Amino acid sequence: MNNFKVAGKDIPRYDLPDKAVGTAKFAADVTTVQPLVGLILRSPHPHARIVSINTKEAIKIPGVRTVLTGNDCPAHHFGLEIKDMCWLARDGFVRYIGDPVAAVAAESIDAAQAALDSIKLGYEEIEPVVDLLKARDGMGPLVHEDWEKVGLGPDGEGNVIGRYEMSMGDVGIAMEKADRIFEHTFQTPYAHSGYIEPHACSAEPGADGKISIWTTTQAPFVIREQVAAALGIPLTKVKVIPTEIGGGFGGKIHSFVEHIIALLALKSGRAVRHEMTREDDHNGVNPRQGLRIHLKTGVTSDGKILARESDVIVDHGAYGPGAPTQASSRIPMFTSCYHIPNSHVKMTSVYTNGPICGSVRGPCGPQCFFATEVHLDIIARELGIDPLEIRRNNAIRKGDTGLFGTQEDDGMLKVLESTAKEGNWGETIETNVELEGPGWKFGRGLAVSFWRGSGGASACTARLNADGSVQLLSGSVNLTGATTSMCQIAAEMMDVGFEQVSFDSGDTDTAPESIHAAGSMLTRSMGAAVIVAVDDLKEKIRIVAAEKLEAAPDDLKIEGGRVSSISTPECTMSLSEVAKAAPGITGYIMGQGETQTPAFCPIYTAQIAEVAVNADSGEVKVLRLVCSQDVGFAMNPTSVIGQMEGGMLQGIGLALMEEQPRDEDGNIYGGTFHEYLLPTSLDV
Repeated sequence: MNNFKVAGKDIPRYDLPDKAVGTAKFAADVTTVQPLVGLILRSPHPHARIVSINTKEAIKIPGVRTVLTGNDCPAHHFGLEIKDMCWLARDGFVRYIGDPVAAVAAESIDAAQAALDSIKLGYEEIEPVVDLLKARDGMGPLVHEDWEKVGLGPDGEGNVIGRYEMSMGDVGIAMEKADRIFEHTFQTPYAHSGYIEPHACSAEPGADGKISIWTTTQAPFVIREQVAAALGIPLTKVKVIPTEIGGGFGGKIHSFVEHIIALLALKSGRAVRHEMTREDDHNGVNPRQGLRIHLKTGVTSDGKILARESDVIVDHGAYGPGAPTQASSRIPMFTSCYHIPNSHVKMTSVYTNGPICGSVRGPCGPQCFFATEVHLDIIARELGIDPLEIRRNNAIRKGDTGLFGTQEDDGMLKVLESTAKEGNWGETIETNVELEGPGWKFGRGLAVSFWRGSGGASACTARLNADGSVQLLSGSVNLTGATTSMCQIAAEMMDVGFEQVSFDSGDTDTAPESIHAAGSMLTRSMGAAVIVAVDDLKEKIRIVAAEKLEAAPDDLKIEGGRVSSISTPECTMSLSEVAKAAPGITGYIMGQGETQTPAFCPIYTAQIAEVAVNADSGEVKVLRLVCSQDVGFAMNPTSVIGQMEGGMLQGIGLALMEEQPRDEDGNIYGGTFHEYLLPTSLDV
């Protein structure tokens, strides 16, 4: 047992009071001097060529200050890894329903909307690419006719962004030794992040040509980089100020509107604010990728997995600026939970005429484990083996080698056994009296999953204030309660109360550049930077205190808000006194921390669901859901449990409610929360 005073304790998030009483400032709450309203005209077609565009009437409308089309924008393409994005359909093509084609800035929303309505566009529709197999196999039209110019991934051509493979052992020989071979194909639809706050931002130009952007983002430095690249200006000319975030789940990492609103501001010479409509947000912004997954698994008669082939097609939609990393880094997930000595995973990223897909909570994870776990359940049923037993017998264990490398612990087996125990696996389900009617059937299901965790570079400064408090500054935003955890780390290390530490995300001009709030990496990566910064701060505190106390720095300890001599305890001074003395000795005291944490930190989870299904009506009720996760040390247990419960809720939504289906004509459905249903407190 540890003796921590602050770390590992259930401390309420410091940002909750402002959110509870409504004083937290979100992007739509930002006020600038006489801002214009920015609106974006979007394509109604999934795939078309623009044959004409006329904005003459739009610019005549009273109150309209700027009208932009592609011809008014920079000519270059841009994007993170793949430069496949262009300004306002400047190349003459629209590639998904919602693709921006024009933008206006006006004194009022009515004037801006009237301007959009008066823009005359002529389209020549093109057959949309919607079938993943055809996209992979080079059948049908091209989403990007200029694909050779955008810098695709490995073996990319036409509608194929890139091809990625990973193998271990000899799958062919192992399949020959298998008693049974099972093959199944699964396909998952798009699914939106489901955040409550739509994308919103404000942009204001400065006299020096610098553009300041207030936006709801998980990644202010990513936004800065993308806006600067899109505008073709230095990073020093873009300042991003993150606001509070009304939910992100991966959907607020990239620039979807910020670069357009920034250009409107620069062209008009005025501040411009924009808030996406719910329909525009749902139709055009960052849904979870649709996947087609074909699994072929060879097993012994007693259910031991000998080999698996996984053939995966990832639908990135019309643009895939981050597709190579999003696809290639997910390959090992298809064998991550089990010891499969012979495996081959082939993953192909493709363009289709759908929305720009990207990271949504556990990118590609739910799709992968839906397929692999249902596949394993079918195998267990066919072989007459209990679903728990087939997982237990194949679970990856310490010392096993997989596509991720050598397993260092038994995390998978531990969560499996914990969940089975807490979920009463093998026992009779206690049926609900209200459901004891015609057609109701009761069942219990088990599934496991994995997340690789992430790392990356982070930086933090820790400043000792004149009153003895500690102020942390970093470029990571406040999301998932992680910044509260940062304060807990610092408070524990400084041996002061939690209320003596604060955290400021700053902006891209003032804060140290740090990892973004995504990928299960913020606490791990940012926390490491905080540790280094506070260690540096403590060392500098000892140097100043040593001068005042006439003691050696190594003889000083920091405890209870004071610095004291270990050998002479009565020789002591407060942190406040140290801070006030510092300017005359070493200068103001500030610790620096820069770290790079490894990108792999395996996390296993298992869940059991008890459900009631009405075989006559198809109605489904979730009676009980049990989850175990290998979280390591929980810096703030309440926050961790909140994340677990939120993930469980999202799992219910993905299984029973959420999807954005696409028809053969490329139309996407589920554009508002009237159609795209989310589970609420009334459902669980």
